[in-house]
Amino acid sequence: MHRILLAALAMVALLAASGCQSVLSDSSAGKPQTQSQARSAPTTNPVGSYQEFNDVLIPNELSLVGKSSFVFETPSFKTGIVVYKGRVDSVSLANFFEKELPKDNWRLRSRMKYNRTIMVFEKPDRDCIINIIDDTFSTLAEIIVAPRMDGGGGVSSQPSYSAPTPSQSSPFEETLPQ
Repeated sequence: MHRILLAALAMVALLAASGCQSVLSDSSAGKPQTQSQARSAPTTNPVGSYQEFNDVLIPNELSLVGKSSFVFETPSFKTGIVVYKGRVDSVSLANFFEKELPKDNWRLRSRMKYNRTIMVFEKPDRDCIINIIDDTFSTLAEIIVAPRMDGGGGVSSQPSYSAPTPSQSSPFEETLPQ
């Protein structure tokens, strides 16, 4: 008798749960999303998500290491070092960044590999340096995004500092009375 009662209760619970779900899904079906609903949805990709920087895709297998990260943001720019950790192969992780960052208009400038992998990407106004380090049981990815010192548009041909010529006096020299 208990088995029949238990089976009947299980069926009722299943029907109630499926009925509630169909009511919930029917209430939102056919209705277009409002702009505020569309904007509040996080930007995700099946392989990753945009987290601290809206143009650097992070693989889903990585988790933020908050105590090792630092981000500085103003109304005109965002810069910082963000560290992620996960159980991923470092070669696969480097290939991920090499494939995904150009989709967000980053250009790969250089890459060093083996004991660790360092990749340098650029945009006209900033650089992104990715440092991938194999740890014992996981892989670390340090992502550094910084504004360009030359103001963008490539490397400046003019030095930012020029040494004084022999005819010029140094700003550190003091003129002493004789």
